[in-house]
Amino acid sequence: MPSLWHLLILSPFEKSLLGDILIQMNMNYGVERAGRISSGASHTGGISQPFIIWPGRPLERIYRDSSPNERLMGKPLELSCARNEYEGCMFGVRANVNLHELKLEASDLVSESDQITKDNVRLSFVGSIPVRRNTPDTPMEELERIAPFDVPDPLLDVEVINVNKGETQPCYFSVYVPKDVAPGDYHGSIKISSEEGEASLDVILHVYPITLPDRRSLYVTNWFSVERIASAHGVELWSEEFWMVFERWIALMAEHRQNVFWVPLDMIRIFVEGDGYKFDFSLFDRYVELLFKYGADRIEITHVSHFKRWGGREVVFREFKVIGPDGRVRSEDGSRVLPHLLPALERHLEEKGWLERAMIHVADEPTEDGLESWIKASEFAHRYAPRIKRIDAVETVGFNGSLEVWVPTLHHFNDWMDEYLKAMREGHEIWFYTCCNPTGRYPNRFLDYPLLKTRILHWINYAYCLKGYLHWGFNWWREDPFGEPNPKLPPGDTHIAYPGKEGPLSSLRLEAMRDGLEDYEYLKLLEEEIAKVKARLGGRALEEPFERRALEICRRAVPSITDYVRDPSSLMKIREDIVKEILQVRSRPWALVLTEPPEWKVMVKGPVMVIVRGVCEEGACVEVNDKPVELRNGYFSTYAYPLRGGEVVIRISKGDLEKTIIRRFRMIS
Repeated sequence: MPSLWHLLILSPFEKSLLGDILIQMNMNYGVERAGRISSGASHTGGISQPFIIWPGRPLERIYRDSSPNERLMGKPLELSCARNEYEGCMFGVRANVNLHELKLEASDLVSESDQITKDNVRLSFVGSIPVRRNTPDTPMEELERIAPFDVPDPLLDVEVINVNKGETQPCYFSVYVPKDVAPGDYHGSIKISSEEGEASLDVILHVYPITLPDRRSLYVTNWFSVERIASAHGVELWSEEFWMVFERWIALMAEHRQNVFWVPLDMIRIFVEGDGYKFDFSLFDRYVELLFKYGADRIEITHVSHFKRWGGREVVFREFKVIGPDGRVRSEDGSRVLPHLLPALERHLEEKGWLERAMIHVADEPTEDGLESWIKASEFAHRYAPRIKRIDAVETVGFNGSLEVWVPTLHHFNDWMDEYLKAMREGHEIWFYTCCNPTGRYPNRFLDYPLLKTRILHWINYAYCLKGYLHWGFNWWREDPFGEPNPKLPPGDTHIAYPGKEGPLSSLRLEAMRDGLEDYEYLKLLEEEIAKVKARLGGRALEEPFERRALEICRRAVPSITDYVRDPSSLMKIREDIVKEILQVRSRPWALVLTEPPEWKVMVKGPVMVIVRGVCEEGACVEVNDKPVELRNGYFSTYAYPLRGGEVVIRISKGDLEKTIIRRFRMIS
């Protein structure tokens, strides 16, 4: 079956003929597939069958009380992704009788020319978390469900499960596509079996002819608790057993594209020596070396001070445990320790070759009231370690030269955007963070929010040139990680991963977060493809910001920070449009187009004129809305009135090669 990239080069006649062939193939495939369904469990919904299975759609949850989706029953679970990418989707198993020893088994995924072995597939039963209170200050239409309810989230590490009659077991299919497989359509199946019967669910995976890079283009950190990891797995902190399980947690974070990790200052052992101190970095080094083993791009060293109360004015330096000559441990004020510790830390980072990748926190979340005190603490830290970049989550503006990496909350970035963009222009690095805020129409990764709100966060990163993302809650659960969330915080704010039998468990939200980070790489790939064509064409091509095309497509998903697509299928369509654009940029005749206004801006009728500029290969011919356009050394510039559908159509031809580039504008009266 042909794929998206094949269809791009077919003539209208070939597409019509192919459509007839595909219809017949689907009819035959449906008949063949119906014959493969085991008599043990039918997809027809008959009550006499022990269970019913049906596929979900990307970013859509299936709950324990979900009924089978009649429109999807009998259809395959269908996914699309690039090489070197993970992609997943839920499916449901509805019990008509009590089911015992329900089990999932994946086949290999096979195309006409290649295969993706089942070793790259993960099948999980999805556990549910009780949500008794919804996120406050959020309109009903922005919530996925109204509390109380149980929300599917943790991807469990159990091989079999029992399901009561009348309940649905949510399940999750995830696949990693190796970098070296051929693009195309891959077919496989999921076998679902129990003591009462079995059935299969077909899987179709569309692999795009693009490959995501191993690099992480966006800085991402989730703060985590080593103490909770040790406690959850019943191991002593910093024991060899701890290091084994801790490595699995770091591996999970890295696999989900986290590349910045926080490093507690407490891992540096401090000994009193005369009037000064001696520092033991052995534990610190082992910890940091593990992070770099898993691809960390930066480390963030924890705070040297804190506010006496949130939103207050007074900053105090933290205390440190120091070991006296007699071996006794006592607390000592940071104002005494830090003038010795910070220079030693900076020297050690330089000796290890880590200095350029290190950052340090000053005091968390300064507000306008506490800004003056925070600046004093920041200047104190900078005085003793001037080459370590400073980073903080902030609740105000005006840090000027006292902060290298500014991390405002998403809603404050939105409200005070001019100030943050000014800081960006002045060379400061701007990230954003989410925690118990923002709520309402803003995206966030709470349990009662649609998964799309988690994924769209990193489209916002791209849309506003925000270089990183921070969240405090990777594993800060209370006594029961699987129990009712902390009632003082929005549900799910405390953790996005769970402890399993031998290591961490991912979640639907963590998978959606990785999907958003992979989407960010799609946009970066488009940038890079455009840059390659600019370099190939040279001359005037190098003078225009044609890379802005990636931003135009991104803005389809996020016209603004609170006005973003809410429909998962719309987001997936925009993601596919990025792939189409990459393939179009790669194809000849080479050509790039820029419009004023950019495509994502809404235009008011009255009348509307669009400036069209572009570059293409020498010897090519260009038409804009059927109007011939003169080329000067491969460069063209003209105006156009959008067609009835808001389109501006640019046709470029050279010999037998032809390319059509379309820009669609949203116009309002």
